[in-house]
Amino acid sequence: MDAQAEKRMDRGKVFLLSGGHLSCDINTGALPAIIPYLQEFYGLTYQATGNIMFAQSLISALTQPLFGLLSDRFTKPWLAPLGVFLACLGLTLTGLCSNYYAMLAAVGVCGIGSSLFHPTAARLANQVAGTHKGMALSIFSIGGNAGFVIGPLIAAALLASFGLSGTIFFGILGVITALSLVFGIMHMSMPQKAVQGKAAGSEARPNNWKQFNRLTVAIMTRSVVLSSIHAYLPLYWMHIFGQSKTAGAVAVTIFGLAGVLSNIAGGFISDRKGRARALHLAFVPMAPALFVFSLADNLVLAWIMLLVLAFSLYFAFSTMVVLGQQFLARNIGFASGVTLGLSTAVGGICAPIIGWVGDHFGLATSFQVMAGLAVVATIVTFFIDANANEAE
Repeated sequence: MDAQAEKRMDRGKVFLLSGGHLSCDINTGALPAIIPYLQEFYGLTYQATGNIMFAQSLISALTQPLFGLLSDRFTKPWLAPLGVFLACLGLTLTGLCSNYYAMLAAVGVCGIGSSLFHPTAARLANQVAGTHKGMALSIFSIGGNAGFVIGPLIAAALLASFGLSGTIFFGILGVITALSLVFGIMHMSMPQKAVQGKAAGSEARPNNWKQFNRLTVAIMTRSVVLSSIHAYLPLYWMHIFGQSKTAGAVAVTIFGLAGVLSNIAGGFISDRKGRARALHLAFVPMAPALFVFSLADNLVLAWIMLLVLAFSLYFAFSTMVVLGQQFLARNIGFASGVTLGLSTAVGGICAPIIGWVGDHFGLATSFQVMAGLAVVATIVTFFIDANANEAE
């Protein structure tokens, strides 16, 4: 492979991996929309209902870094289509089980599938990105973000028409996507410098755990804020501004769509202007926007701050994934598992704490607590050396 070819991004493979990401994360996005049907079918308490999302988040948190290490050791592309298939199969089975514990096990299968897919697919996206890693990971991330946005819409339409048996659609989607990935990426070869492994590039660039740990703090803090906004924004729209449930759902959808556009811009800026600039552009406005949002007494100001938050929370997402892979040059799969999976799961696990604050002190205070977390994350980003461990 000539040097010029190594610099080019293989757009076809990147978009294929992004499509796999879409198919995988549709399941995670769809699960909250399915939960009310599960609650009614099983006659669940609120606590038992909460265990469904908690089970998925916990399993993902525990397994994704492990599968990342597995992808580093074996580098098997077939783990990506297998992950998509298991994620879709698990969600399908949640609607077909007749036993609560079997349904929880199905949710676990969905979480394991997601954990298998993300580290392997992100590693593959890195390999075919050439020198355009920011843009490649942005395109890859768009698939996942889009899955979170359209997953609830698809689930709501299917279950309204067919009941819980409508989850069969996700199994069909999983089979089609997995087969597409098998035919599309099984022939993907690692760049020569990656094949040489420890004898070459990885020896020249040892893992930089200090920088990676700082990055992880920033990512996890951002994840707590993002998960909490997704969970409580509709309630905020209803209880603070007196809007309808539909208006709350629209606010979340527009927030997600604005985030997808921001993610694309972030990948472009990261490649052209540097990862440090992209990181600071994203994090600096986060705390002020959260604080002003919590004080907003009209929808116009609230909408402006919500769009600023969409920019801030999504703009540097792909940049952070690329930095994680850069800092852990010998363990790109593990780095991807932490930046894409563990951090997101931690956000889901911690979101109930933000909800507890809302129960006792009001939702506005919850957003002010998030603003405090954002200040911590922003400070940490100024101690991250975006040039550390960078390839020659």
